[in-house]
Amino acid sequence: MRSRGQGAAARLPRLYLAAVGLLVGITITAARVGGSPEDPAEGSPPTPSPPEAVAPSGSGTVAPAPADAVGSEWTLTIDQDFTTPAAPGEFDRVYPGWAEYDGTRDTSGHGLYDSDRVVSVSDGVLRKTLHTEDGQPLVAAVTPVPHVQTYGRYEVRFRADALPGYKIAWLLWPDDDDWHDGELNFPEAYLDAGEEIHGFAHEIGPNPHVNAFIADTGQTLLEWHTAVIEWRPDSVTFALDGVEYRTTDPVAVPQVPMYWSLQTETKRVGPAADVSGTVSIDYVRAWAWTPPA
Repeated sequence: MRSRGQGAAARLPRLYLAAVGLLVGITITAARVGGSPEDPAEGSPPTPSPPEAVAPSGSGTVAPAPADAVGSEWTLTIDQDFTTPAAPGEFDRVYPGWAEYDGTRDTSGHGLYDSDRVVSVSDGVLRKTLHTEDGQPLVAAVTPVPHVQTYGRYEVRFRADALPGYKIAWLLWPDDDDWHDGELNFPEAYLDAGEEIHGFAHEIGPNPHVNAFIADTGQTLLEWHTAVIEWRPDSVTFALDGVEYRTTDPVAVPQVPMYWSLQTETKRVGPAADVSGTVSIDYVRAWAWTPPA
């Protein structure tokens, strides 16, 4: 059985379509089609965009998130700004339930989820310091509390250093651990310099290794971004800094309770031992969906 820590893991080559946002404010609607059998975030990497220059992680001021009006259909369930500090080794105690993967292997099997040696919170920012100790790559998955709901809105503000051999795969995973019930990944990206941020909705049914929908954002992780998933009974929308990518294909829209996890992990070819750096999270928020009156 695939555990939550490995849920997105046993990924096979996937058919996909790319939905590309070209201008801020564009909404893209796409249907499922066949295509290349390579997932840009897991197969052959896409042509990289040049990395953008930013201040080193942990320095400077967090860029403000763009203003965002949330409609009355959403009821706030998580509003975590990480104002309570947590030194290394304290995260799971200060934020109970937020490190449920600890002690398990990541998707590739190279990395070990270990919040004690990876996660800290200071100055209102959660930092995952990815590194290798004694030959073991150390990673972390943040599991916001409460974990599970059916339909919802999920928002995270984040950035990452260039970390070859690592990746983010932040996802909604079926609470029953049955991959055939669907999987939503956003944001997902290699942490190599210049790699872009993607979104994936896996096909519901007998072929979950096939992507029913993909969003290619053209953006890298070196600057601060705000990523949103809006999951309704009839649609899934990924949004990055206000640019939306939407599908209404029923095989891309899960209908079961899903578990939110911010998995930061190793790639299939793991990192060199001297690779280290930080994935930073400014805040996480979530809303439950309320049917319109």
